[in-house]
Amino acid sequence: MATTTSAYLRLTNAAVTSTILPVSKVRRLLLADDEHVIHRAVLRVAELRGWVVMSVTSGANVLTKALETRPDMIVLDMRFPDADGRDILSSLKRDTRTSHIPVIVWSGSDLGNDREITLDLGAEDYVEKGAPEELISKIRRVFLRLEQAPT
Repeated sequence: MATTTSAYLRLTNAAVTSTILPVSKVRRLLLADDEHVIHRAVLRVAELRGWVVMSVTSGANVLTKALETRPDMIVLDMRFPDADGRDILSSLKRDTRTSHIPVIVWSGSDLGNDREITLDLGAEDYVEKGAPEELISKIRRVFLRLEQAPT
């Protein structure tokens, strides 16, 4: 829990100290993580940036929630009590209704070669939970890229 609290404080500080880029439309982020401290931290960052965060704490419900909410991006934890994040990512990328949604994997531990596997499965990027500033930066970059993409 101390690591999670520390990551929460760094995530909150990263949001306060980083530059807020203007966007022309509200961006929707689906946060799939079973740690409530992480949800609070991401919600705080989102409020400062004008992002809308939808949450799901059960791995088994990520695909359903993505279909219901149609997020612009998904931040996906790898470890859920009821599902493996690699299986969730694979399902998201196989389903034509969600395959276009960028997914950033945010995991508390890189067991074995999770980074390589998730990137091979189609993840946009992989960030360790000990690096919340990096997560914020990567989310901002994806949203900026989405802003610049032709519609």
